[in-house]
Amino acid sequence: MSRPAGWAVTATATAAALLVAALALAPAAAVAAARPTTQHLRWLVKSNDLVLLQKQAAKDGRALPLFTWVGCGGRSDPDACMSGQDPIFTNYWPLKARAQAKWTGTAIFDIEEWRKTPTEQRLHPRAWICRAARLQRADRGLKVIITPYDKPAQLMVSEDVAAAKCGAYGVDIQSQFINGYPKRLAKFIHSAVAAIRKANKRIIILAGLATNNPHVETAGLLAADYHAALANGVQGFWLNANDWQGENHCKAAQGGAGCPQIGVKFLADIGMTRMPVQQELLAVSPNAGLGPGLRAMVTPPW
Repeated sequence: MSRPAGWAVTATATAAALLVAALALAPAAAVAAARPTTQHLRWLVKSNDLVLLQKQAAKDGRALPLFTWVGCGGRSDPDACMSGQDPIFTNYWPLKARAQAKWTGTAIFDIEEWRKTPTEQRLHPRAWICRAARLQRADRGLKVIITPYDKPAQLMVSEDVAAAKCGAYGVDIQSQFINGYPKRLAKFIHSAVAAIRKANKRIIILAGLATNNPHVETAGLLAADYHAALANGVQGFWLNANDWQGENHCKAAQGGAGCPQIGVKFLADIGMTRMPVQQELLAVSPNAGLGPGLRAMVTPPW
């Protein structure tokens, strides 16, 4: 159930007409600033992380983008899946059951070195990664994104490569362990992307960004990591903004647990948030040639 990244403008015809009229009277720079600059990217976020980001965005008077995939359910996300969200599996067998039921949509196989993944699968991750990717052969409506994590980093990359060789729809390089060091991250991503692309030219490659893992980041450092990863060939990101295994060090000024304030500011800095339509109209042109009461008809489409 893949959805386009970027902005889904679904305002009423009246709201759309008013927005066009206001922008027509605005300076060119303001019009350019209103356009998303990263709509071609794919974004993955877990539903519980998204709740934190949405609450913070509301406080900041910002509107978040429509993320491509919202992961849900399973042992890595306690929130039950809602309509339109994408299930996360830490165990191969429930994923296989979905495929056998001919389920249509995108699923995330989050196989890691934690106890959420069964011991047998942790001991032989590449074999189980291939089995998960090949479920797409039996269920043509299924798209599997595989997000392995293992140590050392090169072992993790070998698991990404296994996913690529076996035909996974997408793979995530869990690079958040090196967030905050953009030069080192660039080198690591460059090497990982080259290896994955050698195995599969078409697979979608994501990179991991986290507000507070392995330590609290700044929005500026996340933006630097983002640009470094983009420059080295990724097509999207898994944005993490939550309390990791009780090791959260976020302060109240950073939004509390998960540092959602950092996440929202990062998204704003790279052009992925905006003001709701009503606020945007007032900011671009407070009058815009509209009579009294007309602005009250404009409501945010999100």
